[in-house]
Amino acid sequence: MAISKQDSEKMRQLAKEGKQISKIVKEDFHHQYEYWDVYLEIYGSGEKSSRGIKTMISNRLIKLIDSNKEERRNIVDELQGLVWHLYENHKANQVKLDKIRKALSE
Repeated sequence: MAISKQDSEKMRQLAKEGKQISKIVKEDFHHQYEYWDVYLEIYGSGEKSSRGIKTMISNRLIKLIDSNKEERRNIVDELQGLVWHLYENHKANQVKLDKIRKALSE
């Protein structure tokens, strides 16, 4: 989905200020964009490193301690998306690695 330059800047600014992606989607762009549209826009090409995602997950887990029930639900949803992203990257990397091994063995 194409995101306007104005919306993109607003998303990045809100994220820079520390607002969670799930809240950005829910409060600022509820009917316009899906969670992953906003996620990919904030993080550029969407190719966040595994280490970056690990840091994001760790920070969200720490934030769970002081969160209320609704915030926890949002954080858990966000964590699920991040873990799924790591899983999909792992599967894609396994396929690439298998192709490389096959090419080297020929």
